[in-house]
Amino acid sequence: MVQFEARNLIDAFGTVISGLDLTTDFDAETRAALRHLFDERGALVFRGLDIENHTQDRLCRMLYGDDNVRADQPAAKYVSNTEKDGAAPYGRLLFHADQMWFSDPSQVLSLYGKMVEPGAATTSLASGAAAWQRLPADLKARVEKLEALHVTGTVFSRGGDDLLRAHRERDVSNVKPAVITHPRTGKPVLYVSQQTTRQLVGFDPEESEALLQELFSYLYAPEAVYEHVWQDGDLLVIDNIALQHARSNVELNGPKRTLRKVIAPIPKGIMETPTFKRDALAM
Repeated sequence: MVQFEARNLIDAFGTVISGLDLTTDFDAETRAALRHLFDERGALVFRGLDIENHTQDRLCRMLYGDDNVRADQPAAKYVSNTEKDGAAPYGRLLFHADQMWFSDPSQVLSLYGKMVEPGAATTSLASGAAAWQRLPADLKARVEKLEALHVTGTVFSRGGDDLLRAHRERDVSNVKPAVITHPRTGKPVLYVSQQTTRQLVGFDPEESEALLQELFSYLYAPEAVYEHVWQDGDLLVIDNIALQHARSNVELNGPKRTLRKVIAPIPKGIMETPTFKRDALAM
């Protein structure tokens, strides 16, 4: 087994890993150790890396159990306010997990700091798995059998004018349990979010929002949130089922911020990539 150092990011979740060369082939023991840390802690943080897209992709696939060697590599995609086709080039993002509105979302999400200037927007993390454990028994009993409606885009009533506004040809929605079972760990995960959960099924809008806000108070409690301040060479790998992420405001003319994004597995039949207007919404 390759030796590396690991320390907790915060008490609730996350591990910072150092002393590990991601460009090498890991033996079975090292892969098992990394998978265990990922499943137990929900996020891995690496710093000071210089890696290419294929290394990032291989790590993400390995963490959910895919050790196959790829003959081809997916094209690099960027979340950026400088790249011509960069995704989410401006605005703030509320807490969410990617593709909550899709039937079979990606299990792993990773972001690599390709070019980040000081003062660039931060990324915050919160854990639905840890939040479920913190809920009082009476609140668990109220929500454990409920379902939630998730939609593409953003529930703008929970944010402000600085929220990212994506444009799609059509919207997609999906109803899922408000408490799901994690596909790898079997643990319960509170699966509602600020950004994409429209409402709880069977409630009128006011009652639904009141209960969601109560859940959000545990899910996004300040002491249970980690805020990542980006530097070049940072790699943040997130369990896209157990954890949620958010972003502070990105300005088109603000500090440069280009993060390379890799997900795994890539969902089949997922809808088209949204477009973003960069003119009137520049901030």
